[in-house]
Amino acid sequence: MIFNFAVLLLKIFYSYTKGFDGLTFEDWDIANNLVKYGVYSEFMTVGPTAYKLPVYPLFLSLFIYIFGEHAKAAVIISQHVIFFLVPLLFILTARLFNKEKTGILTGYLFILSPVYFIYSGTLEITNIFIFIFLIFLYYFLAIWQGKHSGVHIIMLGISASVLFLSQVIAVPLSMVLLISLLVYKKIKLKELIAVLGIIGCLYSPWVIRNYITFDRMIISKTPVWQNIHFGYFYDLQIFPSLQKISPQKSSEIRRKRMHTDEFTMEKIYEKEVKEIEQNNPCISMKKAAANALMLWYVPSRYFYDSSPAIIGRKIYVIVLNIITLLSLIQLYRKKNWQLLLFSVLLFGNFTAPYMIGQAGMTRFKLDFEWYQLFLAACLIYSSVFNNNKKETEWPER
Repeated sequence: MIFNFAVLLLKIFYSYTKGFDGLTFEDWDIANNLVKYGVYSEFMTVGPTAYKLPVYPLFLSLFIYIFGEHAKAAVIISQHVIFFLVPLLFILTARLFNKEKTGILTGYLFILSPVYFIYSGTLEITNIFIFIFLIFLYYFLAIWQGKHSGVHIIMLGISASVLFLSQVIAVPLSMVLLISLLVYKKIKLKELIAVLGIIGCLYSPWVIRNYITFDRMIISKTPVWQNIHFGYFYDLQIFPSLQKISPQKSSEIRRKRMHTDEFTMEKIYEKEVKEIEQNNPCISMKKAAANALMLWYVPSRYFYDSSPAIIGRKIYVIVLNIITLLSLIQLYRKKNWQLLLFSVLLFGNFTAPYMIGQAGMTRFKLDFEWYQLFLAACLIYSSVFNNNKKETEWPER
């Protein structure tokens, strides 16, 4: 706690020296328009949007409403505080399996991660998504271990709802986990129905709002073809054969977004993607491989960068990926099938969508790099610090 608090103060001081000038994206524009005009819109010239799921824009709008011109500083400090809480969640979750020391080691690895140190100063969803996802996993694992009550069932439903309204990428894995509770007889059918009922009640206002606003059913958010289309941008691809959209064309597309509704833009994206892929039958598979490489290494903007900071990040990622692989091999050798399957599902769940779309941002990897740190902690503890005390398996078989 002392070390964690010291790092928190250091992060706040570092952000202060930078003038709390964190990078902002679409969520910030939506939040500003929500506070100023009462409209959930990225561009007021276009009107209401469903471009982003609502949790992070609403989170930002709360700070804009309360703190006004100091909102950015308040958000960044709050995100530092949230990252202060993440290691504590690692420990609480590890206690469910009598693995507190592994949880503590995971917390240290998270605190010492250079990229997480810096990234909590960026105004992006990852900074609260990790926290929300860990809360969901805590209640899921508490129920899995049989250490639960009605409150745990309610909190599982609430945390799942917030998670689904944060990032759609988390939905497939989370639904598999919820169903597995019933399959493995960790909960009764009525309890699962209660969880799904809570999710339905809390999630439905977003769907209803979209239907009333756009007169069409939008379950999650509008960008689908856009993400696939962005994957062919010149500045988002590392291989010339995949750079099908020139800088001039990409600039034109970005300008057009500011004056064209997202449904019309989706048709434009779809048309251009289909033309590219019809003229190049295997290009989507090549792009998927390139995206996977960038996701698990570094994005295109850093791929050919040889500055000291980027070289450090590249070495860090390579080492962490090797340790992750060794940890998975160890799980296989120990026949810890459930944790091995969970790990494969989690990595697949986060990798597949970016292979289809685009992997142009570091934050995509940060959505799940914390789990690699957990696997690294498991490997390090069992290999170096294991005191041969009998502990419950991850998870209990």
